Amino acid sequence: MGPASASRHTAPLWRRLVWFAALWAGSVLSLGIVAGILRTWLKAG
Repeated sequence: MGPASASRHTAPLWRRLVWFAALWAGSVLSLGIVAGILRTWLKAG
């Protein structure tokens, strides 16, 4: 397994960028949901 076989299996740049953006957006969304839950929980207490 040389460098030629490693580069053959890598995805195109646009696909890697789409995955990166999707993972980033998902993490921001999940952090927002957790923050909202904590905020309502702390206000109720």
